[in-house]
Formats: sequence, C-alpha cells, structure tokens
Amino acid sequence: MPPSKLTVSMPSAAVALPGPPQAAAVSASGKRRVARGNPPSSSWMPQDGDPAVSAVLLCIHGLGLHNETYEPFGKAMAHLGVATYAVDMRGFGSYRQAKGHEEVDFDGCLDDVYRTLKSIRRAQPTKPVFLLGESMGGAIALHAAALRPDLIDGLISSVPAGDRFKQGHTSLKVALQFLKDRHKQMNVGEAVVNQATKDPTLRQAWINDPLARMQLSAKELVQFQKFMNQNHEFARAIKDKPVLIVYGCLDKLVKPEGSQEIFNELSTTDKEIYPVSRAEHLIFEENQFSPEVISRLNAWIASHSVASGMASSDKQITDPGK
Repeated sequence: MPPSKLTVSMPSAAVALPGPPQAAAVSASGKRRVARGNPPSSSWMPQDGDPAVSAVLLCIHGLGLHNETYEPFGKAMAHLGVATYAVDMRGFGSYRQAKGHEEVDFDGCLDDVYRTLKSIRRAQPTKPVFLLGESMGGAIALHAAALRPDLIDGLISSVPAGDRFKQGHTSLKVALQFLKDRHKQMNVGEAVVNQATKDPTLRQAWINDPLARMQLSAKELVQFQKFMNQNHEFARAIKDKPVLIVYGCLDKLVKPEGSQEIFNELSTTDKEIYPVSRAEHLIFEENQFSPEVISRLNAWIASHSVASGMASSDKQITDPGK
C-alpha cells in the first residue's frame, strides 16, 4: 500500500503540534480544515508493508510556498520508513487565514519550529529527528539548528543562501517601495517563479496554487533579506551537529556559490555538500526530486541515525518555551 497523506491525528504517532488557536488549513483542492490549537501542517507515515519508522523529518518550506509542497517528498520518505512532517511558516500557506499571523514573522517561525520539534520528540522519543528546509526554509532550519541544537540530531539545508541573481535590481525596487509605502503588497512571486524554474508546467502550477503567496510587502521583503543575511553567522555557530547542504547546479534564482560559502562557514566537522547536477532551485518541494536524491538523502539519514538514535532516547524536553 502506498504511503498516504495524513493530518496531525495519527494512530501510530499522535503529535499535538503547537500553533495559533484557530489556524485554518486550506488544501490545494480548496477543502478547508480547521485544527484548533494546531498549526497548518501535514504529515506522512509509513503504511502497512513499509519499513517501521526509523527516523523523523520536519520540513520547512520556501518563500511563498506552504507545507503541502512537500507531499510527494513526504510520501517517498515515508515509504522508506522516515516519518515526515511539514508545517506552514508565519505569513505563508494557511497561516494567512489565521488572524494575527498573516505577515512574515521570523521570530514566530523559529518559535513554531522549536515547539513542533518538542512535540515530535515527545511522540517519537527513541527516534532520531532531522530538520530539513529549502530556500527560505533552509535558512530557517539553519538558524534553528544553531540556536537549539538540543532539539535535533541533524540538519539538511537546501539552497539556504541569500545571494540571488538580479539581486541589485530587486533590492532597488523594494527600497523605493519601502520609502513610498512599506505596507503595500508587491507582486514578486511571478519573478521568483520564472527564475526558479524553466519548466512551464511547474511555473503554472506554482502561480495558480491557491496556497502559494505571490505578493509581499516591502516591509516583509526587507525582513526576509535581513534574516537571510545572517546565515553565515549562524552557520559558524553550528559546532557539533551533522549537516548536509544541498543545492541545484542549474539554479537561476540563488547563486550556487552562496550555498558553498555557507558550507565553508560551518564549524561542525561532520558536514557534507551535495550539488545536484540536473536540479534547478527546488529540489525537495513540488515533486522536483529524483530517485537519486531520495537515495542519497536516505543513506545520509541512515548513516547518522545509528548513534543519534541511541542518544535520542535519553533526550528530555523540559523547557516549555523556546
């Protein structure tokens, strides 16, 4: 039986994910589900016939995207015995229907990541937990790993760099709009999509996705760039966790050398970089991964699960806050 997409109520591993009191999740098909006390989230568990859970992944999406963009990836990993969760970040996906969480808030994003990791730890106390993020999500995961290394057993950060092609032109437009009206929404999504992929089918699916966010304010874009500019500092702060940096060699949105620079900044000696030769900007989201990528990632997780899995059983989460 193929792995199926589940909500946060799972018979094998129930996880009470934290979040706003009435976070509404709207699926790509237009169906609306409201989970009181839970953030907009998705999860994929191994089904009958699949290997038992050997590790857990928490996935963080990129700018303008949402947790459901990980659905094909989550199913693929669940089929290999890796329980996979994905949550929306503040200002994106179904958080835009949650009052008070409609705008980008990186402190809030990090807080959600910490609390979600704690919930997963409680549900899977003997399993190693890995944090995976892509693009903006790769940067959020990088920051979280530096600030709360006790919550994870390893980090997979895909294209976390903030060094973009055509960055000067975009920065000028944002600066002018910030001076004029920093709260007015700017249509930046289509330009991002067109740089992120040459695939017309993916472009149309991305632009027409009802959960994808195409417009952000100048204020939010300035916050985004400020957050991304801190990546090198936080990379240096990761001292003893295993890290896998991934990037696409055909990426025309984020400069590949930026990911290499972040890799070089990592203080941990257990680090690996994986340039995916035929990949564009997205590697794990929107079904852009290849069998080779899944095989390589699964092997990396397995190789870092033996020792960390033993240590995970001894972890106790006592801090109710961050």
